[in-house]
Amino acid sequence: MSVRALTQPEIYLPIVVTVAFLGAWEWVGRVTDPILFAPPSRVAAAAVALIRDGVPAFGSTRIVTLQELTGTTLNALLVGLGISIITGLLIGVLLGRQNTLARIAEPYIDAIYATPRVVLTPLIVLWFGLGYNARVFVIWIGAIIPIIINTAIGIRNARPDLEEVGLSLGMSERQLLRHVIMPGAVPYLLAGLRIAAARAMIGVVIGEMFLNLAGLGGFIRFESARLRTANALVAVLVLGVMGAVLISSLGLLESKFASWKKEERAQAS
Repeated sequence: MSVRALTQPEIYLPIVVTVAFLGAWEWVGRVTDPILFAPPSRVAAAAVALIRDGVPAFGSTRIVTLQELTGTTLNALLVGLGISIITGLLIGVLLGRQNTLARIAEPYIDAIYATPRVVLTPLIVLWFGLGYNARVFVIWIGAIIPIIINTAIGIRNARPDLEEVGLSLGMSERQLLRHVIMPGAVPYLLAGLRIAAARAMIGVVIGEMFLNLAGLGGFIRFESARLRTANALVAVLVLGVMGAVLISSLGLLESKFASWKKEERAQAS
C-alpha cells in the first residue's frame, strides 16, 4: 500500500477512530475498578491465556480454550442458520406463489416475528429440554421468519412480462421458478439473509446463556457472575467479530449482486 493511499479518508479514518476508541477504553479502564471495566491490555492478556492455556469453565474441572468455545457457538449457529435458510426458502416460495395460503399464514408469521424469543424459553425447555437441540431451535425460530417474508416478497415482485414470456415458451411451474422468478428475487433473498444472520447471532447467545451454559454465550454469563470481566469481554469481542464477518460477507454479496443487476439492466436498455 502506497503512502498516497494511506492519506485517503476511507483508509486512515477507521484507523484513527479505532486507536482513539482503544485509547479512551484503556484510560477509563485504568481509572475505574477493573472488575467493572477491564482495559484492553487486560482483555488482550486474558485472550492470550484463554487461547494458550484455557480455563476451567462452567463449574467443572474440564479445561476449555477460546477455540473450543468459539467452535461450539459456530456449530450451533451454522446448523440453526442453515436449517432456517432451507426451510425459510421453501415456505417463502410457497407463500409467494399461493396468495390464499399467504393470507392465512402471514398473521401467524407476524405474531411469531414480534414475539421475543426469551419469553419462549420455558416452552422450548419443555419441548426440547436443555441441550443442543434447544439452542438450534432458538436460532431457527428467530432466523426463519425474515427469510420467509423477504422470499415471499421477492417472489411476488417478479416481472410479469418475463413470466408471460416463460409461459408462452411452455415452461412448467418448476422451470418458471428456477429460470425466471428466483433470479429476480435474489436481492430480496440476500436482504432477508442479512437480517436472519443478525437474529441468528442473538439466538445463539440466548440459547447458550439461558438454555444450556455452553459456548461463548454461556462463558460470558459464567465469567461475569464470578466477576472475571476480562474473560467475559474476550468472549463478547469474539462474538462481535463473528457477527460482523457473517453479516458483512452477506452485505458484500448483496452489493456485488446489486451492481451486477445494474450492469445487466444497462446492457438491456
